[in-house]
Amino acid sequence: MSQEAYTDLPAPKPAGIPRAALFGGVALVAGAAAYVALGGAVDEDARRMAALFVSALLLWVTEAVPLFATGLIVIAGGVWLLNVVPGLETPVPTEVFFGAVSNPIIFVMLGGFALAQAVQKEGIDKQMAALLLRPFGTHPYAVLAGLIAVTAAFSMWMSNTATTAMMIALLAPLLHAAGENRALRSAFTLAVPFAANIGGLGTPIGTPPNALGMAQLAAGGHGITFVGWMILAVPLMLGGLVLLWGLLLVFFRPSPVRLPDWVPEPFELTRNAAIVYGSFGVTVLLWVFGEPFGVPVSVASVVPVAALTASGVLTREDFNRLDWSVLFLIAGGIALGSGIHATALDVWAVTQIPVASMSPWMIAATGCLAVVAMSTVISHTVASNILLPVVIAVGASVDGGAHTPVFVVMVAVGASFGMCLPISTPPNVIAYGTGEISARDMLRVGAAISGIAAAVMIVTGPAFLHVLLRLL
Repeated sequence: MSQEAYTDLPAPKPAGIPRAALFGGVALVAGAAAYVALGGAVDEDARRMAALFVSALLLWVTEAVPLFATGLIVIAGGVWLLNVVPGLETPVPTEVFFGAVSNPIIFVMLGGFALAQAVQKEGIDKQMAALLLRPFGTHPYAVLAGLIAVTAAFSMWMSNTATTAMMIALLAPLLHAAGENRALRSAFTLAVPFAANIGGLGTPIGTPPNALGMAQLAAGGHGITFVGWMILAVPLMLGGLVLLWGLLLVFFRPSPVRLPDWVPEPFELTRNAAIVYGSFGVTVLLWVFGEPFGVPVSVASVVPVAALTASGVLTREDFNRLDWSVLFLIAGGIALGSGIHATALDVWAVTQIPVASMSPWMIAATGCLAVVAMSTVISHTVASNILLPVVIAVGASVDGGAHTPVFVVMVAVGASFGMCLPISTPPNVIAYGTGEISARDMLRVGAAISGIAAAVMIVTGPAFLHVLLRLL
C-alpha cells in the first residue's frame, strides 16, 4: 500500500473510556450508593427501586445510552430486581412494569404519530399550518409567538399529548421554511411541547392534575367552579407563555430574517386526503368532547390508527416508520413511576418533609417545589396523586383548614411546570422524537421556565390565591 493510500484511512480514535461505559458505570455506582444509603429506612423493595430510579435518571440526563434503551432498562431492571431476584417478602407483580407498554397514553401517542405520518404523507400539514399560522406573517419572532398561542389554545381544551401530536404534524412546513437555521428550528420545536404543557393550566380539563385538584377540593367542601379555575389559572398561563417566548429567543437567538413565504401548494382532495381529513376531524372531536360521554382520549386515539391502516392510507412500510423508540421511552417513564408507587418509595420521600413547625406560606412553597421536582421525573398525574392527599392532610391541621385550597391549587398548577427532561411529559417525548432538539436544549429551557414559574408562584401565589379564593 502506498503512502498516499494511508491518508484515506480514518484517523485513529483517541484513547479513553467510551462515553457509554463511563456514564453507565457512574449510573450504576450512584444506584448502588442510593441502595446503601437508605439502609433500614425503607423496605428492601423500595431500596431496590431507589437504586433503579437513580441509575435511570443519570442515564437519561447524560444520554450515555439511547433514551429509549434506558426506558427498556427500567422495565427489564424493575422486573428483574423486584420480582425475579430473591430477597423480597412480597415481589412486585411483573404487570407493574410490563403494563407500562400497554398504558393508555401509549395509544394516545400512537394515534398522534399515525395522524402525523398521514398528514405529512398527503401534504395536508402545509394546508393546516397556513390556515392557523399565516395570520402571524413571516417574521420568525411573530411566527414563534403564533405557534405558542395556537398550541396553548388547543391545549386548554384537549389533551396536552394530543395537542402536541397534532401541532408537531403542522410543524414540518415551518421547519422547511427555516432551512438550515438551527436556532430557529430548535425554537419552533421546543415551543410546541412547552406551550402545550403551560396551556393545559387554563381549564380544569386541560391536564389531569387540574381535575384532580378540583375533585380533592370538592370532596373537602372547597369547591371551585369551571370559570373560577380559569380565573385562577389563566393569568399564570398567559405569563408562562410570554416567558416561554422570551426564553426561546434568549437561549437560541434566531436571526430575525424573514421566513420564505410558505404559501401552500395547490390542493387536490384525493381519496386518501379525504380519509385523512375525516379521521383527523373525528379524532379531534372525540379528543375534545368525547370524555364527558365516556370516550377516553386513549380510545379516541385508536380511531385514526385503525382507519388509516385499514383504508391503505398508511401502508405497512409507513406504519413501520412510526417512532416506536419514542413509545418505549415513555413506557420506561411510566414504568418508573409505577414502580416507585408500588414500592411506596414515593410515600416515604414525601414524609421526609418536616411540616409541624412550618408556616402556611412555607407549606405552600414546599408543596410547589416538591411537585415541580417530582413531576420532572415521573408522571404529572402520579406526582399530583402523591402530593395532593398529603397537602390536604397537612392543611386540615393548619388554621382549621383555611389554607387547604391554596395548598391544593399550588400543587395542581405546579405539576404542569415539571418539564425539564424528555421523559417529564409525553409532549416532551413527542418533540424529542423529531430529532430537532437535544436533551440538553430541553433541560436548559425547561429548567429556566420551571425555576422562574416556581419562584413567581411561591412569592405571589399564596397571597393572590387566598384573596381570590375568598372572592370566588
